[in-house]
Amino acid sequence: MKVPGKDEIFKLAEHEDTPSITLYMSSPRPHDPKKSQIRFKTLLGQAEESLGGSDLRPQQKEALLSDTRSLLSNSMFWEQQSEGIAVFMARDFSRVYRLPIAMKDLVTVSDRFHIKPLLPLLGWGGEYFVLCLSQKQIRLLQCTRDSVREMDLENVPESISEALQYELSGKQGQFSGGHDSSGPFHTHGVGEEDVKGNIRRFFRRVDEGLQKVLKNEKSPLVTAGISYLASIFREANTYTHLVEESIEGNPEAFDARELQQKAWKIVKPIFERARTEAGERYGDLQGTGKTSDRLEEIVPASVAGRVDTLFVSLKQQVWGRYDPEAGSIEIDASNAYGNRDLLDMAAVRTLESGGTVYALEADEVPGGGELAAIFRY
Repeated sequence: MKVPGKDEIFKLAEHEDTPSITLYMSSPRPHDPKKSQIRFKTLLGQAEESLGGSDLRPQQKEALLSDTRSLLSNSMFWEQQSEGIAVFMARDFSRVYRLPIAMKDLVTVSDRFHIKPLLPLLGWGGEYFVLCLSQKQIRLLQCTRDSVREMDLENVPESISEALQYELSGKQGQFSGGHDSSGPFHTHGVGEEDVKGNIRRFFRRVDEGLQKVLKNEKSPLVTAGISYLASIFREANTYTHLVEESIEGNPEAFDARELQQKAWKIVKPIFERARTEAGERYGDLQGTGKTSDRLEEIVPASVAGRVDTLFVSLKQQVWGRYDPEAGSIEIDASNAYGNRDLLDMAAVRTLESGGTVYALEADEVPGGGELAAIFRY
């Protein structure tokens, strides 16, 4: 069970069906499989109790919960726990994820899944990519500060021989002065310009493929490879958000998690700067009508696609319902059947319209409330 990536989180956010059940649970510390099973059983009981407010027949309720309930007897599952788990259940739909982050236990039953606790996986409103460069293998990692996964590269040539149908080894001389997965090479001597030209042609093909993979992306891209290759790729690159600093060395000497962590150190200041600038922009725009910290203004604006940037408290919930026809909000103190965390709704709608969401501690939200927003218009 992998950590959900951005695409999966967006799919969960877009899912709409009644009832949709969301369950979050943190693993006990120290790790105790038995305590985890007991806690999970209790949370499933809460979900079942919440379904009492629905018009589902008993067999329909059991069908919703049966796949997840079967985990209770899966001893191997409980032996291999991470910081927490997330479960999403609906008709003909069941997903279980291990999470590298802790969150408070929570069960919701509504017409949408509750995704706000997953937002830290997006890395303060953004993700980043690591492009592993060598002449024999090109890899692309999709990362957040807490997760990493390797992406499929259907449109990207895997190796220089695949791209050019030409093997450098033995035809352009041997190279020294650095190593990558394709063997030794150098940046001087006979055939140097020919070799560099071939590598540049290869990287142009790589760049062309990446443009299809990273279409509409605005996330930072970090290269990992020896400096010679990273420099040539920079000449061929057309992706706007390529980061200046790169991970030095043969990427095959590191596993995916090591590369993710090395790249995080590079991109973390970028994300921090963006968040700081967003907060400053909020302050500068106050009094112009383009900001708000009022729930009754922000939720309708998010549904209309007007929210450019949303600051939302990660650990707080405001339960209630929103009537899109009337544009009205009804607050309810209870997490009852059909109610939804309106902060989660604002976050989901902002993401769906291409906005940026910063899930923060309560005291980090501008104005000190549960949420604040910068409007597009």
